[in-house]
Amino acid sequence: MAKLKADLKLLYLTSVILLLAAVGVAVRPTMAQHRASTCPPCHSPQHTDENFDNVTPPALPMGWLAINALGPPPLWVTSNSGIPNPPADTPPNSVLTDDPAVLSDKRLDSLSINFLGCCGQLTFRHNFNLEASEIDPTVGFDGAVLELSTDGGNTFQDILAAGGSFVMGGYNRTIAADRGSPIAGRQAWSGNSQGFVTTVVNLPGHSAHRLRWRMGSDNSGSGEGWRVDTVHITWCQNVGCPQPTPPPRPTPAPRPVPSTPPSPHATPVFTPVPRPSP
Repeated sequence: MAKLKADLKLLYLTSVILLLAAVGVAVRPTMAQHRASTCPPCHSPQHTDENFDNVTPPALPMGWLAINALGPPPLWVTSNSGIPNPPADTPPNSVLTDDPAVLSDKRLDSLSINFLGCCGQLTFRHNFNLEASEIDPTVGFDGAVLELSTDGGNTFQDILAAGGSFVMGGYNRTIAADRGSPIAGRQAWSGNSQGFVTTVVNLPGHSAHRLRWRMGSDNSGSGEGWRVDTVHITWCQNVGCPQPTPPPRPTPAPRPVPSTPPSPHATPVFTPVPRPSP
């Protein structure tokens, strides 16, 4: 019965989130929405957040890394103004990459997140306006993808290929394969999101995660760029089950020691009689 109530509560919260997102209401994660609220026994709910507001633009938070694997500067930076508009989901800052009219491969890597447990989930808000086909709504030219590393950042693969899954706000187009994009042929976010939208992703069950937000552009046309904000990760940490304390064993009552009965063959004691004096 308790599990049924928890499942119904989670279904209700998910339905509310989807309804609010559908009508354009900004949906931000709260403690009540933690996936960790359904943690299995012997697991403790944990979370980490980044809203990029504790740094001065263009600096990134400690442990975050921006790389241009292809193309000219700028790299990913924190930003509090400019396009795409609005500049932040939780003011003042978000992280931003541009969408140039040349080949580029712009990557933003999170700090490493280690956990031993289950049920990891990532929620973030993003605002993108990236070059896409005006004829075919399923085709993008410049696009954005989410990737995951489980080996400390040595190798990355698409979040779906790594075993993750989208709960909401997944990829909306496929990048054209004939324009030289570094992410050609892949599913991605492209086109215009019309402001900040919510993406929720189930993370695969590995002990270490490093996330990468990656934008790839082709060699013709451009867009406004891609902003990411309000990054929120929850999981259930395995803390082990407490061992039950065995009940105390009762102390046995002392057993009475029987007294020794007299022996029927006891040896008589001889008492000498004094001899008279002469």
